[in-house]
Amino acid sequence: MLTGAYLIPGKSVPVAVELEDKTVLVGTARFDPTGRVWIDFSTAVKRGQVYTVSAVALEATEWTQGLPAKVGDEAPTLVADLVRGALGGISDFVKASLEATNVVTLPGGGQAVEKKVPGLEMFLLARAADLVALPKESTAVLRTVKVERDTPVLVFFLPGPQQNPGETPAPTSGR
Repeated sequence: MLTGAYLIPGKSVPVAVELEDKTVLVGTARFDPTGRVWIDFSTAVKRGQVYTVSAVALEATEWTQGLPAKVGDEAPTLVADLVRGALGGISDFVKASLEATNVVTLPGGGQAVEKKVPGLEMFLLARAADLVALPKESTAVLRTVKVERDTPVLVFFLPGPQQNPGETPAPTSGR
């Protein structure tokens, strides 16, 4: 492979493969629920000519469709999420302080409820924390799929709809 594939499930990325005769195939890679990366080729460039092709990549050792991939989880916004989480914790603390009460038993059997209002700086801190709090529905972890550059592949050419057996494909206009 001339290019590696680094993608997230549900998205396709462009890839290129160079054959032994220096023909370059261009196509797209996508992650399959089977845990493999499937590559479909639609364009071949050979000696400056551009051809339309239909081909797929096979794993070089097993001759099976799809390439094994390294699947991992990454947190691209981890630091920002940690800061937002810490400020959200401060906000929760201030809100709990505002709702805190102290019940005191009075001589003679009565009870008194005492509420203590925090200082103004605590209100301002809570407001600032609420502004940057991480939304509850968002996630900080992203699933990624990677196939390394220089991964060996076999290319399986499929018969095209307009090509007769033994016929050379006609070049298309250069792109």
